[in-house]
Amino acid sequence: TSICCFFQQGELQMSNCTLEITSAVDDLQKVTSIPTFMLGVLGNIYVLVVFCRRPRAKWTYMNVYITNMAVADCALLMFQPVKMYYYSRQLEGHLKALCNFVLLVYYVNMYVSIFNVTAISVVRYVAIKYPMKAREIFSCKNALVVCALIWFTVCFISPVYFITDSSNDKTMCFQRVNEPLSLHFVLLLVIVGFLMPFLIILFCSVRVVCTLRKQLDVGSRSEKIQCMFIIVANFVVFVICFLPVHLGYFAKSIVQNKYSNAEDNDSCYYKMFAHNFLHITLCVSNMNCGLDCFSYFFATKTSWNMCCRNETKNKEGECN
Repeated sequence: TSICCFFQQGELQMSNCTLEITSAVDDLQKVTSIPTFMLGVLGNIYVLVVFCRRPRAKWTYMNVYITNMAVADCALLMFQPVKMYYYSRQLEGHLKALCNFVLLVYYVNMYVSIFNVTAISVVRYVAIKYPMKAREIFSCKNALVVCALIWFTVCFISPVYFITDSSNDKTMCFQRVNEPLSLHFVLLLVIVGFLMPFLIILFCSVRVVCTLRKQLDVGSRSEKIQCMFIIVANFVVFVICFLPVHLGYFAKSIVQNKYSNAEDNDSCYYKMFAHNFLHITLCVSNMNCGLDCFSYFFATKTSWNMCCRNETKNKEGECN
């Protein structure tokens, strides 16, 4: 019943089937965006300041990945007020370039975050399963190369969105109300942008947790349990933030392509439902910017403390 309340107000628009978010979804966007902006800005800046003040000799490859994620989140949060203001307002013609740029930053941030989390999960898996090999292949330099490849790949694919978006009238910058995205492009987003990273993260997380469970009697049991909790929590945050939005993209594309020429009340209801469902999931996805900094900062802090208590250090003075 509560979910239906988000969409029932849209029934008034069915006479001409004008796609727009309901007032409830618009309120949800504001309620989630304001705390995400405030916490995200403070949290990500804090993480960047703490890491940048650390001597370069004490940087680890994990610091590089987390800094990369914080930079991507800060880039999006800078334009969050623009997104909040124009989310449900008509866009002036001279601001279309700004609209396209903010959209580009939004999608780049989302998939940089996804691939960055994937890289962190792979690093954890290799470090736990193959610690000797991890010492050889993991370094700040290699982490920088991986981060650069992530940015290059995402920025190379992102212009495809604007090519497929050329038919959109851009009367509403953050609401696609004219033509649906190409189903092929949506499948690319879902399969390459989410499904493949999801399966990799799931595999790595399960294997790491299983390995730590087998080693609970070796060393500190409480710290291993805490690390397992962090890994599971990060996976849950990933699923909550990114699974619904990709389901929303897929559902809206299917519905709009199926009922593209239909104007009856039933087809309009389905299009309104899919449109509003997507924007509800986008509100949830935006929260990722505010959650990243806290989850991964505490994850590295816990790992650092756990490692240092073993009192085994390498030549540079870093924990093994």
